[in-house]
Amino acid sequence: MNPLNFNNRSCERSRPYFDAYLDHELPVETHQDVQQHIVSCEDCARVLEGRDRMKHLVRSAVTKEEAPLELTAALRERFRSERPSFFAYDTARWMMAAAAVLILAIAGVAALRWDRVMGFGADDSVFQTVSARVQEILRVGLVDHLHCAILAEKWKGFVSFDEIKANTRRSALGPQFIDLVPAVGSKLGSDYKIVDGHRCTANNREYIHLILTGNEDRIVSLVITEKNNESFTQADAVAVMKASGIPIYRDRQGKYEIAGFESDKYIAYVVSNLDRDSNLNVASALAPIVYRHLHRLEV
Repeated sequence: MNPLNFNNRSCERSRPYFDAYLDHELPVETHQDVQQHIVSCEDCARVLEGRDRMKHLVRSAVTKEEAPLELTAALRERFRSERPSFFAYDTARWMMAAAAVLILAIAGVAALRWDRVMGFGADDSVFQTVSARVQEILRVGLVDHLHCAILAEKWKGFVSFDEIKANTRRSALGPQFIDLVPAVGSKLGSDYKIVDGHRCTANNREYIHLILTGNEDRIVSLVITEKNNESFTQADAVAVMKASGIPIYRDRQGKYEIAGFESDKYIAYVVSNLDRDSNLNVASALAPIVYRHLHRLEV
């Protein structure tokens, strides 16, 4: 890395080097130039302080938990592929995404309190104003989406319905949930293709997981899990919409939209990289058929 030559207080020229500065990876001359700029620029000093605090939070969360070997390998590969753009100007958002993946994937869901831990300002537009309890319930579905669809990259593959149906391993949907595959596919039509359907475990919790893809790298997960003392109604949540009388709750966490609805024993989620309205449209289309299916299992 070539030394910088600061002829003026150029924030745009200094901020791309902040992460390397904090990691002590800069040449001596460049390190001194960045340090001089920070001393003379209060705005950059605040940015650097916040980024340093974020690095310590992520490091603390990771060192307190032991990640599975396959998850560690997936994270390492993901971060290696992102490395060329790491020093882009807006590295703060990259750090937010990295922190979200690390903490959500490694730490226990019950221990997450993003509104306190990350300290996002009102202009970050990362979280909607919903209660911490509702965020926590919705995050249960996000964890499995990240675990299987994103980190394991199952959205890139394709498992046919015949293969899903023939599966007899522990990951099989089994007779209880196999009928959901054609029902979901029929309801969403040609806009989305089901590329996987399985049972899985993330953070010691079992899930039913259907992964769908659409044009322009759209990735959608239908995630179902049995309740563990969770309920939107008990959390005093306010539904954003109703589909055939079924209340649907939503939040945006990082770059992912999450919509959730519940039956007596289950909570179902639609998690995606879609925009708010598109994700809610998918959730409202699926909620009635999924709810009816879950209700039959509960009777």
